[in-house]
Amino acid sequence: MSRVAIRRDGSGAALAVFALLLAMPATAAPICDAIWHDSARARDIPVRIRMPAMSVRGGNPIIVWSPGLGGDLNGGAAWADAWAKAGIAVVHLQHPGSGPEVYAEPATPSERHARMVAATAPEQLVARVGDAGFVLDELGRRKREGACDLTQLDPGNVAIAGHSMGAWVAQAIAGQRFGGGVTLADGRFRAALAFSPTAQPGSDLKAAFGGVVVPFMVITGTADGAATTADAATRAAALAARTAAYAGMPRDGSKYLLVIDNAEHMMFAGNPWRARTSATAAHVQAVGQAVTTAFLGASLRADKDDSAALAKGFKGLLGPGDRWSSK
Repeated sequence: MSRVAIRRDGSGAALAVFALLLAMPATAAPICDAIWHDSARARDIPVRIRMPAMSVRGGNPIIVWSPGLGGDLNGGAAWADAWAKAGIAVVHLQHPGSGPEVYAEPATPSERHARMVAATAPEQLVARVGDAGFVLDELGRRKREGACDLTQLDPGNVAIAGHSMGAWVAQAIAGQRFGGGVTLADGRFRAALAFSPTAQPGSDLKAAFGGVVVPFMVITGTADGAATTADAATRAAALAARTAAYAGMPRDGSKYLLVIDNAEHMMFAGNPWRARTSATAAHVQAVGQAVTTAFLGASLRADKDDSAALAKGFKGLLGPGDRWSSK
């Protein structure tokens, strides 16, 4: 389905076709919620399985979604809807310890701050990476979850994606190295998508990200971390932090960066309602759906048309202030 949308060129023709396809009714596919228990870690993981709209010979690819700090199973729905329509199953995660309980009411400002500090501690990133690995184990073991027939899926063909703190999970699983060369990489994941990632621009980026060999796409915006009213230096510093992971990755033909002009942090969380709040948010959602679907088609299905679209750079889709890079 993504091929028809992005094989076109011209002034916005591809974007219009992609939007039309997303609006078309797709084959009814079940969405199943469950809580899976990881006995090894005494941890209950809420999951939402969004089955693909059509079956693929050999089993449908899978993408695991990790939300931002405080996120629940509703996160990433706008992206997941597009991916499922393109034949990719999506498994949304909710992470205990850094999920919606972080912002639960009632709470004083100091209490909320303390929760945020605890929820973003290194052990929480380790726990989130463990959640993704555990869920992948379960997808290979379980035959069914409610109305979802898991035997239709291919747990050997999986990508990881996430927003903000969830992007940290994608970075870690893809092979980011931390202090002392520590890595949380999981080689079972074949590609990674990071919406609003973060890394320290002044650090040794090649040491941290030079070992990322899987296809990797970074998506951010010029106002992702700094308000549009901030001074130029502040906005530049924020953008440098968002793009630092991409800067440190090797030039191997599988790394991509999309920067959307004036796009703000929460526009990348994948909340469908947010697209109705402004023209920029609608643009982020439409372009993000098209570009990420092509990336997944190229990375998980070796689709030639999707690979060609990545090589051409989506000129008919992007706005005048948007920036596309690849290496």
